[in-house]
Amino acid sequence: MAENDFGNPEAFFASHRGGPKNPVLIRQTLEVLRDPACSAQDLVEVLEKEPAVSSKVLKAANSAFYGTPKAITSLKAAIVRMGNHNISRIALSASMGATGGAHWADFWRHSISVAMLSRHIGQFTGAYTKQEEEELFSMGLLHDLGTMIEMDSGEFPRVGLTLKSAAMTLSEAENLVFGFDHARLGRIVAEQWNFPADLVDAIACHHQPELSKGFYKKTIVIHLADLVCHGFQFVSVPGEAPPATQEAYLQEFNLPVEQLVLFGEWLLSQKNEIDAFGDLMGN
Repeated sequence: MAENDFGNPEAFFASHRGGPKNPVLIRQTLEVLRDPACSAQDLVEVLEKEPAVSSKVLKAANSAFYGTPKAITSLKAAIVRMGNHNISRIALSASMGATGGAHWADFWRHSISVAMLSRHIGQFTGAYTKQEEEELFSMGLLHDLGTMIEMDSGEFPRVGLTLKSAAMTLSEAENLVFGFDHARLGRIVAEQWNFPADLVDAIACHHQPELSKGFYKKTIVIHLADLVCHGFQFVSVPGEAPPATQEAYLQEFNLPVEQLVLFGEWLLSQKNEIDAFGDLMGN
């Protein structure tokens, strides 16, 4: 299916807005996720506005990975048990409406992997404040927003079939099927939803950080995290090839190429948490 079958990415998004996405709730949850000083009450006030999201949070708090012997029935108790940032990442993901099914479990495993590794790389470089590290986390978590919109549209199986037929990147397969890729579509959605500028750039430029308007080095972090996740098979779609990269991205942080392997080994040490998040979002 070529681009002219949809008109353009804007038309595609306008005609495929499935799922209970609430841009206002998403922005409010993002603000909490990015604010190290937010209180439990701040988070409760956001989550109470959307019962479906609150239900997912309570399910997480009572899951085998996060749960306690005593059942948790209130948002405040869930936040006390799990912490603001754990709750916020679950709430943000759930508020996107992209949950339920094995394909979503894989998508969120990849997304949380990139998020966790982006923050870890930021910490490793020593170039960012604690707040900026949380910003890197949210940038990593939502970097594949365009893929999420494509998957939610019902048109995405064509991309999977294309990937099975030849070794190529996800972007290459999307361009063959749609005439545009997830980065281009993601920019349109992120701008329409009034996301922060650094998050827009992470979504739009994570495969080509040099295209970032004002957040080149932060976008490089997301790119490197995404690259490592592909190399260690934390991917959204089976069979997709890793994205192209440049040595210049590593040079920005004076990182040897061997460090990418060490980042991957760190990622493997977080596999239980990654799998638990994916299982939660896939149910």
